[in-house]
This record gives sequence, structure tokens and C-alpha cells, in this order.
Amino acid sequence: MRKIIAILTAALTLLSCQGGEGEYGTVDPAREYRVGACVLDLRESQGGMVTSGTYHDGRKIEGADVRSQELVDGYVISASPVSQALWTEVMGRNPSSTVNPSLPVDMVSCRDIERFLTRLSKLTGVGFILPDEAVWEHAVLNGLISPDRGQREICTCEGAMNVVRTRTTRQDFPEYAKAGATVFRIAAPTGKVCPEEIANLLEGGALSTERSCVDEKISVGDAVFDMVAVKGGEFWMGATDIQKQYAEDDERPLTRTMIEDFEISRTEVTVAQWLAVMGSLPYGNYTEYPNKPVVNVSWYAAQEFVLRLRDLSGRKFRLPYESEWEYAAKGGRRSLDYRYSGSNQVVAVAVHQTGGSDLKVHDVASLSPNELGLYDMSGNAWEWCQDSYSLYGYWPEDIGIKVLRGGSAASTWEACRVSNRSAMPAVNVKSSFGFRLAI
Repeated sequence: MRKIIAILTAALTLLSCQGGEGEYGTVDPAREYRVGACVLDLRESQGGMVTSGTYHDGRKIEGADVRSQELVDGYVISASPVSQALWTEVMGRNPSSTVNPSLPVDMVSCRDIERFLTRLSKLTGVGFILPDEAVWEHAVLNGLISPDRGQREICTCEGAMNVVRTRTTRQDFPEYAKAGATVFRIAAPTGKVCPEEIANLLEGGALSTERSCVDEKISVGDAVFDMVAVKGGEFWMGATDIQKQYAEDDERPLTRTMIEDFEISRTEVTVAQWLAVMGSLPYGNYTEYPNKPVVNVSWYAAQEFVLRLRDLSGRKFRLPYESEWEYAAKGGRRSLDYRYSGSNQVVAVAVHQTGGSDLKVHDVASLSPNELGLYDMSGNAWEWCQDSYSLYGYWPEDIGIKVLRGGSAASTWEACRVSNRSAMPAVNVKSSFGFRLAI
């Protein structure tokens, strides 16, 4: 029986306000639900993962704590807040501050909403409930709903734990409170469990893999992913002689490591590639710079990109494992044991911090490649790896701490060395955090 981390125990069934739960069934997304003259416009999601307490670009929500990654099972959520017309059909009266049947109902308390949900569930046969914050945030982040800037939305209904949300703020909402421009949506479980691969990721597992090793270009919409074949072999992972003078303790001891064949992307994932797959960009990325590496990406956001890319392409894309990353950065079987990826001269291969640099990422592939034809494995953007961070030879102490490799445009030359390692919470984002792909 799988473990669900953080505060979910049964994903969507934890949606809090009791409303219509219990005797009523799950929603059938293919069915049209009518209440009098009102048609319920419901948006469906298979569920997935969400970092509660963060904005779409990973910034902290005002008034919220960033909580551990949570799983959300399949659900539907109303495209718009409950209208005054629907409330009146169900409850027989309209308490709103400004009466207009097409506007959302407001001036209702959480207790009022409980009664509404109970009656709505009886009328439809579906256990409609309020979305909890994880579901609401998942729906916002995945574009299912678009909250109005002038409204607050009630997300939970558990006594003093009620909250009202906007995209960027969170406030407590007492059980009996009523307020203008404070609205709510309805949700219901579809009975579809969040895909097991996603659940497995959050328990420290990895995505399923395919063993492919050919140079290939894979098209997804307007994006092309240039994948480079990397023939496997044995190599010394860690600080070799050329690294020793500058190496940190976690680059030791040198470890003889076997690598199987795999593929890795020639460049870091770009703004254009992210946009083609995800449909929108994280904060701090701009369409006028399509060839820059996408940044402000958490490890979890990179995983969501990978999962969507797998669906679109039919190929088992993933993040590289740290050992694969270092093997490729060192040039694989063609390695010349350089200090940086492709040269002993950092300026030849790495966009990094210098006296006159602006500390911002540049277009990918703007400097020289390494022995395998890979660009920017030193500098430009830090690159997430699949692994949880640990000292060589030990199991990771915290599966939520992930590995970053390669240094960035904001890093000094020491961080751009091929054996240098960095550890960071998987929820963190920064204007220098990006990633590349593997198969």
C-alpha cells in the first residue's frame, strides 16, 4: 500500500468540507450535470503533484508555509466559482452583496456552503465538496481554473482551518465569516488514483526507463530535442588529480563507477522547449529569449515537465542520474580529463561569473562543446539530477534534498568544475536553476 507523504492520506477524498461525501458517488466527467436551468461546467484532471504554498514560479505564497510535495488523485473542479443562479436553484434565496444571477455568490459562510453542498449532492447524486488547497493549487498551476484578481476563494472548511486564497495570498477564514467578493468552487473525486509513477517519485523512486543509445532528434510540437548517444563504460567519479586542489569533501573518495548506455540532451532545456511542452513559462523566463535555458525551475517542476513530455512523445524522458551526468560532462569514453566540461580553460566552455558578467544565463550552445558535443555542462544554468543528495557510498539522509551539477552564470569558476556537487531542497527555485534531459 503506497505511502502518501505530507498531509494527504487519501488524496482528493481529503477535500475537507463534508458536504455531499458518504452516501453519494464519484463524478462521471463525461456526464452533463444540470440543476434547474444551470449546467455545471466541470474541468477534469488525472491528478498529480503540487508543492503547496508556492506560486506558479516557485515563490512563496504570502501567508503560507511551503509544505512538502503532495499527491492529488483524479478530480473535477468547476471552471468558475458557484454562480448566484446555481445557489438560488439549490437554496431558494440569494444572499449576495450585489444581486446578479450571472455573478458568483458571495456573503456565504462555510456553514452555509456545507448546507449547499449537501443539497447539491442530493440533487445530482454526486458527492460534491470544496476543493482543499492542494487541489485548488493544482488546478491553478495546471491551467484548469483562473481565479479572478478581485476575488478570494474559500478552499477548506474545517472549523478554524478554513482559508481563502488568491493566486498569491492565503488568509484564515473563520467558520461563520461572510464577506463580499469571497467566493467558492465545487469539486468532486473521479475515483481515478494518481498515476503510480508520480506517487513513486515522491517516495524517492524513479521513473521507468528505456535503454536507447542513438543520436536522434525528437520533435514535440514546435520543439526539437537533440539527444546525444553516450556509450557506457567505467570511469572515476569524483575529484581526479586535476580537481584535487579545489575539491570539496563531498567529491571524495574517487569511486570507480559503471555506466550503461544512455542518451542525454545536447543542451539544457530551453525556454522555447518548455513553452512548447507546458504552454506557459515560469517567472523570469521570456518568449523573446527562446534559446536561453529555462530557469526558476524546481526539481518537482522539472519532473512535471518530464511527465508531460513523456505523454506527448511516447518516449521515456527523465532527468539524468548524477553518475550519468558526471560521466557525460567528463566526456564519456572520449574523456580527456579536463577540469571543466570540454576544456581546462573555463572561459572556453562555461558562462560563469567574471568581473564584467551580468550573472544571467545566456543562449545555450554559445560557447564550445565538450568531447561528446554537449554544451553548457559547465556554467550557464545549474542542472537538476534525478538523485537525492548523499555522500559517496552512503544512502541519502533526506530524499527531499536533490543534486545540482555544473555551476551557472552566477557561479565562480570553481563551481563549474565537472566534479563539483551541490545539494538543494527539491522545492527550491532560483534564476540559475535549470536542467537537461536523458533517456
